[in-house]
Amino acid sequence: MKHIKKSGIVMVLILVTALCIGCGSKVNEEKSNPSTENHSSQVEEETQATENQHTKDMLDTENNKAESIQDEIAKVEDKSREYENADWGSMGQQEMNQLTAQWYQLWDDELNSLWSRLSDELDTETKAEVLDEQRAWIDRKEKNVKGAGMAAFGGSLQPQLENDTAKDMTRARTYILAGYLADVRNENFIISSEIQESIDMADPSLNEIFEKFEGQWIFDKERGACVGVEKTETCAYGVEGSNWTVWVTGGDIISDLDVYGYTENNIIFKVTHDDYDAYYELLFNMDNLLSFAYGTSLGAMDDIIVCD
Repeated sequence: MKHIKKSGIVMVLILVTALCIGCGSKVNEEKSNPSTENHSSQVEEETQATENQHTKDMLDTENNKAESIQDEIAKVEDKSREYENADWGSMGQQEMNQLTAQWYQLWDDELNSLWSRLSDELDTETKAEVLDEQRAWIDRKEKNVKGAGMAAFGGSLQPQLENDTAKDMTRARTYILAGYLADVRNENFIISSEIQESIDMADPSLNEIFEKFEGQWIFDKERGACVGVEKTETCAYGVEGSNWTVWVTGGDIISDLDVYGYTENNIIFKVTHDDYDAYYELLFNMDNLLSFAYGTSLGAMDDIIVCD
């Protein structure tokens, strides 16, 4: 009996212990549930936030695509007209320099935006062609900007002249890139005759500028000395391989092959010699007389011939 009694006591203790352990496990499980629920809730919130941002990005992309290139450029033109219609007469030179810099930046930003999209959307072969074209344009723009600033002879007007040239050339180039992007997207893109005329003037061809200077311009009547600007095919001193030749009686002969840069009003030439570089500038001065300058640097072309 004693043995049975002891056995019963042992069994009771085992049951009590098992029940305690079971309850403890249940309590632990119940305590862990809030943490699990909080983590799940956080994951759901983060997932929802990600989905919302993705949806917003998709909507932004769709809105950008919904705006035609025509509408986009029209908005930039509207902002450009605000600069054009500014009260320039009341400004000092420094203020005009700053405002023309901002005006140029407006078109440069749009140009870069168009180029970024073209890089993504053009096929490989076309992109390579347009890239070569763009690099050539950038090189020409930088040289032309320097040429424009030279007219100020280092004065405070120089930044404005440079900014104006950069702005005008960049605006013209922007329309070209906009046309390319519209073609890729099968959109209509129309340039009005008024705008076309203004961008043609802003970025004329070199041939058009040479035509302005074409002729024989006398600077010494007694000697009959002159500066000649002629098409190579009809010029007695024509430079082989060129389209235009410029010559001075008893002096140098240069051609369009030596052109460093040009604007609507001038042409700058650079000829590299063994131990120095020679620079020349052909332009019409303030009195509308043809001027032909020479020097060994862009900033020091002070050997000047003025023709009657």
